[in-house]
Amino acid sequence: METAFFRHNEDFTLFGQQHLVMMGLILLCCISLPYASKRYLSEQQQLGLARGIKLVLAFWVLFWIAARIAQGYFNPATDLPFDLCNMMSLVLPFLMWRPSYRAHEIFYFWILAGTIQAILTPHLYEGFPNFTFFKYWFVHGGLVIYAVYVTSVFRLYPTRRSIWRAFGYLQVYAAFVLVMNLLLGANYMYLLGKPPTASPLDFLGPWPWYLLVVEALALAMCVLVYLPVAASQERRGG
Repeated sequence: METAFFRHNEDFTLFGQQHLVMMGLILLCCISLPYASKRYLSEQQQLGLARGIKLVLAFWVLFWIAARIAQGYFNPATDLPFDLCNMMSLVLPFLMWRPSYRAHEIFYFWILAGTIQAILTPHLYEGFPNFTFFKYWFVHGGLVIYAVYVTSVFRLYPTRRSIWRAFGYLQVYAAFVLVMNLLLGANYMYLLGKPPTASPLDFLGPWPWYLLVVEALALAMCVLVYLPVAASQERRGG
């Protein structure tokens, strides 16, 4: 018999109880994990925790795809890991198994400038305890927790130049995704249309003009998420 874990539901509500609980848990982990790690864990244990987070992220992306295939619902136009958050979850274990500044200065901005929006206004129908609900929050929440943890614990602080590197590489990845969208008849990263659920894109004008606004907002968000790093570096003397 199909369990509630695999049974489709539409119980998730924007800013409903489940949404608020998940945002609260993410914020709690962003604060408590770096603090506890620096206070109580050895360097090897800190590295092990970072690796554990990366593996959990990758697991949920792969598990979700496998579950969709097993259920007979897998659709290449919607279920391949081309969205930025899914892609990062899969490549982090390879590119950041040992923390790399060159990789992190890109992922820091991609995660915090992009994933925070997905946490505040999630494109999600399924509520607890559906597996898609768990996948969504483990991936999006886990990425934010990971970015904050690695930046704080391993002191991998991006610079102003990192903003432009991250923004430039984002254009390259978006061009790749655009090609895949055209080949698959897909809409990954919402490059060819807005999401069907309510999102900030609804206020940015029609396609394709909202893409230009998104570009400007993405750059502004990169600057915004850099401010805590700049303030931290200023307190430490540069």
